Amino acid sequence: MRFSRQREAVYNVVCSTKCHPDASYVYEQVRKVIPNISLGTVYRNLSELCEAGRLVRVSVEGSAERFDAYCAPHVHHVCKTCGAVTDLPMEKIAISHDIQGVDHYQVTFYGTCESCRNQN
Repeated sequence: MRFSRQREAVYNVVCSTKCHPDASYVYEQVRKVIPNISLGTVYRNLSELCEAGRLVRVSVEGSAERFDAYCAPHVHHVCKTCGAVTDLPMEKIAISHDIQGVDHYQVTFYGTCESCRNQN
């Protein structure tokens, strides 16, 4: 993958947050550095970074696709109250994926985050 100022700006935005941003968040943040970047360029670079294995796509029911710079195997928790997406450590989760032909998987748990639970 050749160096691209736009691609590195997109990558740096995703790396700089733990919130698992969607493309519109990335676009707004990158525009602070590269004001004339287009939303299409952001989408294209997010896609290229995922294909290169530098980012991971996180699918969330009823929400825009999110992105994660942490590419090691892990699972996600989505809060059904506030929509926050957080990483869960693999030590807490036992997953068996000894299925012939499977080369990767994505696991997402849905529930209520600690912050929302503490508000009630």
